[in-house]
Amino acid sequence: MKQLLYEIAGHRMLIETPDAEKTAKLLPSFDPFRVESDGKEDLLFLFSGNTDVSIPDSAPHDVMEADGMSFDVYHSASSVTVCVTNGDKKHCFNLSADRKIVISDLTLTQPYENQFLAYFLRAAYGMAAANHQTIKIHASVIEKGGKALVFMGKSGTGKSTHSRNWLKFVPDCQLLNDDEPIIRVLNDGSVRVYGAPWSGSTPCYRNASAEVAAFVRLYQSPENKLTKLSGVNAFASLFQSVAILRSDKENRDMTMTTVNDILEQTPIYRLDNRPDREAVSLTESLMV
Repeated sequence: MKQLLYEIAGHRMLIETPDAEKTAKLLPSFDPFRVESDGKEDLLFLFSGNTDVSIPDSAPHDVMEADGMSFDVYHSASSVTVCVTNGDKKHCFNLSADRKIVISDLTLTQPYENQFLAYFLRAAYGMAAANHQTIKIHASVIEKGGKALVFMGKSGTGKSTHSRNWLKFVPDCQLLNDDEPIIRVLNDGSVRVYGAPWSGSTPCYRNASAEVAAFVRLYQSPENKLTKLSGVNAFASLFQSVAILRSDKENRDMTMTTVNDILEQTPIYRLDNRPDREAVSLTESLMV
């Protein structure tokens, strides 16, 4: 059995596969995150395929649809099972109770499995990393000089547009991620944002990180106004942007703790905005 090792936001996941190069070709956006083993891995989880995954004989605890695929989620005392249907194909994975072992029924070699494998890894990463003060959020991130602003908001509120305007108007800044960056609270209490192998429709897969200067939730408006949030408003603003499996109580509780830890260190703002240079100037003032 061959192995592929990836490191995302400082967390390592190992894939056991019959053909490492075929599996790697299924995950092109993961290439910047591939690392060589040093023999001392503290793995977030071990992922393997070619295993029959038992589907519980009960109704799923959660049913979702996204990107033309449907998802059935089952919880038990010992594990979480997720089954994904895409057209006439259906595959499942199971995550152990300690979040350390992921098994799936994928061969890890067939080209059509690329969407299944990328989703399985993303979902397993989110659930396992919650145990390590790490969350995935729906956001667009701009980095400059080692610091970053994390732009949040509902679809269509201008997250990506605001980042593009930063790239247009502010010298020496870079897009770090445009869909699901990773946020970590480190042992010293600092809060960092990391690039990830998933970035929505924008191909931005950077293995890089920056200190979070501020989180900013965007709202479309005929005028530009920046307001600092506090208390329950700050918590709600960040928590509703977190990508979590909400039917998983343990995952949800750990995520809430991490969000509270982030709020102790990093400010959160509301930006009512037009898509223009003035709005960029308001958020640029936060990059201190």
